[in-house]
Amino acid sequence: MLRRICRQCGREMVKELTPEGAGFFCKQCNGHTLYDEFDMEPYCPVCGGKLQFCAKCGQGYFCNKCNDLVSSMKIIWKRS
Repeated sequence: MLRRICRQCGREMVKELTPEGAGFFCKQCNGHTLYDEFDMEPYCPVCGGKLQFCAKCGQGYFCNKCNDLVSSMKIIWKRS
């Protein structure tokens, strides 16, 4: 899954709609900074196992080791 990472602080960028069109905003830097795109995979914050995308459960992520849904706010993203 492609993720956009801020070059200045290393945090993930957030998509933002502006009058000029869609852009990416860094909440940490509080601005539209330059970013790099990386192909990343989701991992469980509890056991470190790779998460599986679960479309049936409202487009969330599921950990097979913990047998539990993982909040998108808690996912650990690692480069693939």
